[in-house]
Amino acid sequence: MTAKPTMLEAVKIQARAVIPIVKALEKELGAERAHALVRDAIANDNAERQLRRTQSLNTHPGEDGENQRFPVESEIVENTQTTLSINMVSCQFAEYFRSIGEPAIGALLTCGVDFATQAALRPDWDFTRTQTLMNGAPYCDFRWRLKGG
Repeated sequence: MTAKPTMLEAVKIQARAVIPIVKALEKELGAERAHALVRDAIANDNAERQLRRTQSLNTHPGEDGENQRFPVESEIVENTQTTLSINMVSCQFAEYFRSIGEPAIGALLTCGVDFATQAALRPDWDFTRTQTLMNGAPYCDFRWRLKGG
């Protein structure tokens, strides 16, 4: 029986297929249009898959233990019944894509899914993130706030 690849290994496999496709699309459509198409396709597919797998919608973002599956280190800034603020201080996805000189494509494959996924899973929560390690920031700033809370 073969071991299931880690999330990082799976993303590296995905990257080997997607990077040449994105590069070809960039030549044909320009980087901005190519990235928008790829980002939306991957984000919407991920959101739909997550929605099919979820047991319940609108749970507090800290309750699902989702971060434990990812190769990241995070610090909780605030955690109340109506808010969750996390600074992600280390991310192996960002380290990998930056090491191969492809942080923009790495953002499409990893960071780019967050907004669509959160909108699908937590429609009663506002989700924001203004910076990412992938794009060179010192940390990713994940913030959730219950609407009307």
